[in-house]
Amino acid sequence: MTINYTAILPHGFNLIENIYPNQGEKWQNLIEAMNTVASEVYSADPEVIIIASPHNLRIDGQIGIITSEWLEGTWWNDEKTDKVHLKHRCDREYAQLIYERLKKENMPVVAVNYGAAGGEYSAMKMDWGTLIPLWYINKIYSAENREIPPVILITPSREIPWKNLVNLGSILNGLSLNNGKKVVYIASCDHGHAHDPDGPYGYHPASKVFDEQICEMIKNNNLSKLMELSEEFIDHAKPDSFWQMLILLGILNVTELKNDLCVYECPEYYGMIVASFK
Repeated sequence: MTINYTAILPHGFNLIENIYPNQGEKWQNLIEAMNTVASEVYSADPEVIIIASPHNLRIDGQIGIITSEWLEGTWWNDEKTDKVHLKHRCDREYAQLIYERLKKENMPVVAVNYGAAGGEYSAMKMDWGTLIPLWYINKIYSAENREIPPVILITPSREIPWKNLVNLGSILNGLSLNNGKKVVYIASCDHGHAHDPDGPYGYHPASKVFDEQICEMIKNNNLSKLMELSEEFIDHAKPDSFWQMLILLGILNVTELKNDLCVYECPEYYGMIVASFK
């Protein structure tokens, strides 16, 4: 079957309530939306969750397909007094299938393992862009006494031609259709990072404009307008979302998925969106 559910999920640290309790209203709005999407992922009952993160391996000019046996990560609060830990099995066979198909399409792609060839020590580090969305999904599976389905992590490079990432989304959907695999795709994204002059990236008005435009594209089911943005504008806005959303665009182009939820907040120097398509 085709990919039947996708989402854009943020990865701001304070979204993890276990180690950052009692957040303000803006954070709570995002947290409630994250819980909603996690419930919808559970209802979609996927056999595999594909997540694209901007914060794992950054392989210049290449799409990384993680083929390790496990993803494992720990995230601490600022005071290093509390932490969360996740360890999830990967669907190695399906990840290899994705890699081989992309190679046949002459896409710039590498398959990446870490540690041992297989088994317990074949474990790629789970970055925060992967851990935080999966923490919410894992939470609802655990509440239902079920294991989260296997995961495939994709790490898109920012140097890849945009059309290649759109094509990647289309290929992911085609593989799901041809193999009868129930797949959910998660684009792990934070958006403009230059909202605050005191933030690490300073201030640029493009961040606000970028975030507003992305929200409109999502709500109007018109993510194809991503292709109309300029590289200079994206550089000024400083998102870490654009490339993962291009993959999503490729999926939306070949499915009937439509936006169902779009929640935006900017409680820090960067904007965050929780959005679902079903």
